[in-house]
Amino acid sequence: MSATEVIEQIERLPSKEQEQVFSFLANKIVSRRGDSPGRWLGKKLSFEEACDVVFRENRELLALLAN
Repeated sequence: MSATEVIEQIERLPSKEQEQVFSFLANKIVSRRGDSPGRWLGKKLSFEEACDVVFRENRELLALLAN
């Protein structure tokens, strides 16, 4: 099954079940990235650099929140 087919099936679900799927995916994304912030600790970033890191590192989660 392709990702497109999975997405189409998710879109057919009732909204309550879609929320469960999105919650599951968000948790997977957050837990998968749990150890990655360490590489940014102690580094001095400009506001623009920090924004770039936040948006680049959390693209999937931000996309979910945008819906």
